[in-house]
Amino acid sequence: MTSSMCEKQEENQYKVFVESSEPKELLPLPSIYDYIVVGSGPGGTTIATRLALNNFKVLLIEAGPDYDDGVTRTPVFWPSAQLNPKITGHFHPYTFSEDDNITIDYPRGITLGGSAQINVMVAMTANPSEWDYISQVTGDYNWSSEMIKRKYLKLTENCQYCTRRDNDKNKNGWLNISIAAYRDPLPLHQTNPVLYDLLDKVKSQYQFNPNINYENFYDSYFFGPESVTEETGTRGSTYRRIKNVQSMKKSNLCVWTDTFVTKLIIDPRTKEACGVEYVKGSYLYHASPLSSSSSNSNNIRKSSIYAKREIIVSGGQWMTPQLLQLSGIGDRNLLRQFGIRTIQHLPGVGVNQQDRLESTYVVKLKSGVNMAGIRSVNCTYNTTHVDPCLIDYIKHPRTSPYSANSGLFMMLQSTQPIRPNFPDTAYVFLPLRFTGFRENWVQEAFQYPVGAYLTVIVNLARVTNNLGSVRIQSTNAFETPLIQMNRFTGPSKQIELNRIKQSIWYLRNLILNSPFSKYVDYEELPGSNIQTDEELEQFIREYVWSHHACCTAKMGNTRKDPLAVLNSKGQVKGIKNLRVCDISIFPKIPSYYPFMSVITACEKIADDIIKRAKY
Repeated sequence: MTSSMCEKQEENQYKVFVESSEPKELLPLPSIYDYIVVGSGPGGTTIATRLALNNFKVLLIEAGPDYDDGVTRTPVFWPSAQLNPKITGHFHPYTFSEDDNITIDYPRGITLGGSAQINVMVAMTANPSEWDYISQVTGDYNWSSEMIKRKYLKLTENCQYCTRRDNDKNKNGWLNISIAAYRDPLPLHQTNPVLYDLLDKVKSQYQFNPNINYENFYDSYFFGPESVTEETGTRGSTYRRIKNVQSMKKSNLCVWTDTFVTKLIIDPRTKEACGVEYVKGSYLYHASPLSSSSSNSNNIRKSSIYAKREIIVSGGQWMTPQLLQLSGIGDRNLLRQFGIRTIQHLPGVGVNQQDRLESTYVVKLKSGVNMAGIRSVNCTYNTTHVDPCLIDYIKHPRTSPYSANSGLFMMLQSTQPIRPNFPDTAYVFLPLRFTGFRENWVQEAFQYPVGAYLTVIVNLARVTNNLGSVRIQSTNAFETPLIQMNRFTGPSKQIELNRIKQSIWYLRNLILNSPFSKYVDYEELPGSNIQTDEELEQFIREYVWSHHACCTAKMGNTRKDPLAVLNSKGQVKGIKNLRVCDISIFPKIPSYYPFMSVITACEKIADDIIKRAKY
């Protein structure tokens, strides 16, 4: 291009090489898009579909395939979905640091719809104080909890468990949220007497919370809301959202799958983002089990595509900072190591990484005890050729145990030091043996009948350790970055260890005493041999895991905070026409489960994009 590499040209001047097994040919682009969105997870889907519905031309680019089947649609089969190498990539971040050489398995969806196609579907919003914190550090009132609840949650949630009397609840959004326990017409003491006895003890300590997404600021127990469509008992996903919007606005939303973006096109003189470089192909990223580890993006001819207005990056907590760094946006010292020209020095790219800490408490139940309930007695959970419960699910999806993620119930609890109106620990009760996301965890969990074990996941919703990092290891865009979680480092390490210890001591007291103790055969994890604080602390260090990393391209006051990458509207500091919206944008990790928080945040940023375009 003559005057600027981002200068707009006539449509017929754009040409692009298409990778295929056939001889290469030059093809004219069908149109020039207003926006290009990179990544189709919860963030990218929200942005792309909202823009398309507002009559903008949007290109949504996804590295993985367009894939949907009975396993991804059936809620209880989410573990099987995570085993599918066609749609799941596996990262292996260092639990502590690279020097310790201890990694964990970290499955992420690399498919149309992103991780929302394989996740556990828990749909909880962040604590109100967390939205207010974003509003405070960015100076943008639209991030306040009042605005989030009054405006942006209403764009997202279709609350199918809310009663018709709850006129203030959100019942018009695009994401169906339901609660399995509310769909069963039979009382709990009939369907699951073992669970009934456990809840009898819990409710003597905590009150029941039927509206967890609207009142998540006090200690309580509740049945977990899930992104499941009530009528069909199927996963309510970002994938479905994309397909629905395409059917409504086909000419506005173009989707490219099996397309890997290797670099953002940015004019170094004007610092204006105008397009992306990409490669067509399946399983190019090395996180995919089907990828060739020898593939190198530097040795493959790339194509380019341009946008009239903006580029929005929604690659997630690791692929977003990786793409920014490869494009010359990041810490100049890191970029210099790999010979990458620095377009914008932003040392905050790839730092500030946070993740909640999780541990598990596991007991083996006595022979004949079924923690999963009477409806699950004959279920084989997709492990046999004939599954009676699958047949029942097809006939009666509303009441089938397969129409839920298998969770029994959840709790929110405040541990020391207590923060007012912010329960900092979530408990998830499961009727199976689960020890965390480790290699072969699905095979290990389902070698025992579902209902023979009780597992409680301890989930530290509020953490203060932000010392994790993600950084490129080469200029090969297909190579996964170096990810270091840096667990239990910094000034908060003992506080976080103590909070997990408090939680496990609490669970041991709850489960190994009457009335539930009569069902317990033995404690498997941490095990009866663990009796002291020191022994429990060592167990936690060995068994801690996580799966909600975030905050690696955070929003903030870009004039005052040197580590702020984005302003309150998701715009990258110093770069025109470039935004980010995914889990990486949060300055602090959103509590509990981030799926809903990411979608809600990106509804807000979509609003900002639309306002800028119209005024």
